[in-house]
Amino acid sequence: MAGVRGVRRMRLIALLTACVAALALALAAGAAVASGGGQPAAPTVAKPAPPKFRAAYRQWRGRLRHHGLYVGRDLLAGGDARAADDESAAASKPALRHSIHRMQRRWGNWLRRDPRGRMVAFKLKVRRSVPAWGKSQLRSIAWCESKNDPHAIGGGGAYRGMYQFSVSTWAVVGGSGDPAAASRWEQTWRAWLLLRSHGSGHWPICG
Repeated sequence: MAGVRGVRRMRLIALLTACVAALALALAAGAAVASGGGQPAAPTVAKPAPPKFRAAYRQWRGRLRHHGLYVGRDLLAGGDARAADDESAAASKPALRHSIHRMQRRWGNWLRRDPRGRMVAFKLKVRRSVPAWGKSQLRSIAWCESKNDPHAIGGGGAYRGMYQFSVSTWAVVGGSGDPAAASRWEQTWRAWLLLRSHGSGHWPICG
């Protein structure tokens, strides 16, 4: 008899447990419907970024790819350019901003630290900051001094590079090491600094 009562008690406990669980599920479902005005809550969809963010994203991605820099972690889609453009069209503003900032930091680090990046940095400086008259005069000086040879050495080794810098003059305009070992763009930039600040007197024949 005691055994029968024990079995009944266990069945009753199981039934009560099932009822409590069902009641809890019903209450949760009712709360969800009530909070949605009688409808289930719709999933939150991020608003696509404005066109200028998508354009900036494509521009920075294209710039890094053009120079052979790694952009895989910055691409919203890891496939070809068309797939990346399709993905960026639906990306949110915060996602694109984060990716753009990552690429900008990578670009800046490359310009400062990598030898090829430093060359590109000086090339951009020459293109953007040297006026037309300065470029014309520098071309004339470079042809006269070295026939545009960035590795030229003259004066028994005293004058070096495309603009025949002496080591001391090279240092005056911020250069270090051998002028003839620097890229032609760095030599042109530092020749412009010399021309702008001190005139053409350092090239008495070709200036």
